[in-house]
Amino acid sequence: HRGVSGLAPEETRPAYLLARELGADYLEADIQRTKDGVLIALHDDDLTRTTNIEEIYPDRAKDSVDTFTYAELMKLDAGSWFNETHPQWARPSFVGLNILTLEELIDIADGGYHKPGLYLETKSPERFPGIEKQIVDLLKKRGWIGPSSETEEASLEETPLDAPDRVNVRNMPGRIIVQSFSQDSLQIFKDLAPELPRVYLFGQDTVEEGGSFEAVLEQALAVDANAGPSGYMAWPWYTSKIHARGMIVHYYTINQSWQMWLINQFGADGIFTDRIDIALDYFDRMEEPDLEQYFKKIEY
Repeated sequence: HRGVSGLAPEETRPAYLLARELGADYLEADIQRTKDGVLIALHDDDLTRTTNIEEIYPDRAKDSVDTFTYAELMKLDAGSWFNETHPQWARPSFVGLNILTLEELIDIADGGYHKPGLYLETKSPERFPGIEKQIVDLLKKRGWIGPSSETEEASLEETPLDAPDRVNVRNMPGRIIVQSFSQDSLQIFKDLAPELPRVYLFGQDTVEEGGSFEAVLEQALAVDANAGPSGYMAWPWYTSKIHARGMIVHYYTINQSWQMWLINQFGADGIFTDRIDIALDYFDRMEEPDLEQYFKKIEY
């Protein structure tokens, strides 16, 4: 969820490198677009929480990300805030981190021993007309949608891609999952690239607006999407209703091992987490990792 965002600044290079090296199945990101058309990974509508924008552009601090060019965003520090809010995980190397582009995120996913997939959310897509096509076009260009010679080349590597200790989602049909709180955005993805799995995100407020839990599931089914509800809704009766409609369910955002146990018992198919280290330990994918060694490995 935004990389290992419990241990490093969300949606930055070290957060995603750490997720990849630890063995996350997917790298999850919120995709927005700059004024000059660059796709970036950023969660919030503005930049006040996760950058020093109030110092660099004090008169524009509350402006939305789409009012800034990519060059303007590159002047911001997207890491120091984490050291202030999470002093127990602070690192000098986080100071001065850049906002990441989707192109750079793809480089990270492609660049290691583990080959995670990408789980991409269109964030406030109504502000970015055509962003779905731009995402699909980039993924096609990079060989993530459609025939990919990279899969054939990878089979020549010394370590086989199906090695039991190796994440290989990148080279499987479900390498890309698209997600959104917007039914319209998911419909556009369905029209552009129907083979991509889709996930309709929703929380309690969505249910209240829709009238009922069942009504929200019908909204998801209308665009052939699966379900991505808030973890606060991860009760077995909700999971059963989702499964009864032939949908899979991934709950967000689950960071404690007791929560993982509970949601696993209740039948969830997957989870979003800020702490992949805790999740991999809980699901017996690895023993509790030496995080310092992993930070050294990614050179942060």
